[in-house]
Amino acid sequence: MKQTMTILALSLLLFMAACSDGGNNTNRTEQNNANTNVDLTAEERKALNEAVGEITYITGFYYAASPPDIEVVLADELGYFEELGLNVKIIPGLDAEGMKFLAANKAQIASAGTPSQVIQAVSNGAGISGIATFGAEGTSALLVMNDSDIYKPADLKGKTIGYHGALPANLIAMLQYNGMDVSDVKGVNVGYDPTILASGQIDALTVYKSNEPYQMELLGHDVRVIDPGEFGAETSFGVLAVNNEFAAANPATVEDFLRAVAKAHEYAITNIDESIAVLASRSDSVYDIPTETNRWKVESELLEKAKDAAHGIGWQTDEQWNREIKMLFDAKVIAKQLTVDEVMNNSFIDAIYNDTELIWP
Repeated sequence: MKQTMTILALSLLLFMAACSDGGNNTNRTEQNNANTNVDLTAEERKALNEAVGEITYITGFYYAASPPDIEVVLADELGYFEELGLNVKIIPGLDAEGMKFLAANKAQIASAGTPSQVIQAVSNGAGISGIATFGAEGTSALLVMNDSDIYKPADLKGKTIGYHGALPANLIAMLQYNGMDVSDVKGVNVGYDPTILASGQIDALTVYKSNEPYQMELLGHDVRVIDPGEFGAETSFGVLAVNNEFAAANPATVEDFLRAVAKAHEYAITNIDESIAVLASRSDSVYDIPTETNRWKVESELLEKAKDAAHGIGWQTDEQWNREIKMLFDAKVIAKQLTVDEVMNNSFIDAIYNDTELIWP
């Protein structure tokens, strides 16, 4: 409840800011109008970042142990932002709301669960871009009971799929790519209790690999995961998105934000318990440490498994974003296929690495 109130308070705060401040990010400083290809000393970069002032960051799902939020919180906790002269205000929220505030330039950087959220926002006119993608392999999946006869998309014909809010675009695409249509299944909007699957009311449930399977196993249910990526509908997860206006005015600051976050990732993957404890200390509600520890273990393994061997964490490819654009278009979620340049910008993440080595001032 407290976290819900945080979002409501944020909404009011940003509405008031919109009335009193016509988007002052481009006017508050001229610091990064200089070409960031010109070498700057660490002191010069820090001074430029300090001149920017407060940067608002909105998390994707409150303080869940998922990238990039765990890295952003740790970058703050460990003093990496401060070391680079960055003043980052972290607001716990939901990525759908974060995209709206980002589009309005009332937040400068925000977490998006998948590239799809950025693409849909851009399709609706938002001036935002994805600047880093942590997971090249998606976390969304279908969950079935282990004794189910469902093993591949064709087995879903005539079956009932439970989902939260809407059937994910990549699952619709999975059906289409395997000779089926969404009309071949019955979709039912269900709540967030995964035990509905064990009750027999539905045949399959849309889930996250790092969440519901663990919950069901704790309760003694024998379940099995079906990965859409194995059937032509791979996606990505853990995206950082930026307001384009802010990024154009402050490119060096965006680079250094990513730099601090990438450094924090190194800590998070080797200090799991300590990292989860930091998230728990920031949360205003009861924090399920075992569940969040499992979430981070599963998702960090996915990150490492699918990481580009030639680049550092957060690197994203045209192929990743193109496949997401295609899936959204094929699923009729967006009206036209956008280009990668319209939705993704790799220049910032590219600037902080020397191959796989993070460049730290």
